[in-house]
Amino acid sequence: MLFKLSTFVFWSGVYNAVLALVLTFPPIYHRIGLNICSPIWGWLIAGFLAYTSIALIFASRDLAGRGALVYWESLLRYVAALVLIPAGLFGDIGLIAALLGLGDLIIGLVYMFGLPKALGASHRALLFDRVG
Repeated sequence: MLFKLSTFVFWSGVYNAVLALVLTFPPIYHRIGLNICSPIWGWLIAGFLAYTSIALIFASRDLAGRGALVYWESLLRYVAALVLIPAGLFGDIGLIAALLGLGDLIIGLVYMFGLPKALGASHRALLFDRVG
């Protein structure tokens, strides 16, 4: 399971990198139906996603040593889902945002419940970086 989870973490990091690239160019994200009020917000979110992309890709190379970073990323995914799903369904940001939020929720659940199983560590150990 560790190998499969590390692959999942790697590809979710690549996914973040692609999202960061898309959010850098307003014509691209407008074309897919995402409506961000100002390009500066897209760029700010892109910077955040680029950082988390690098953190996830690095963490995928050593989940036992860096699993806490991925565990904390699951909490960020939940926050993203809490913001994006209602904004996509009831706001003017675009329905694609709700789908992205649903994806974040699923990724967060895989991280939060896959890591303890793969590493043989408790949620508490991952939360406080006490794995090993």
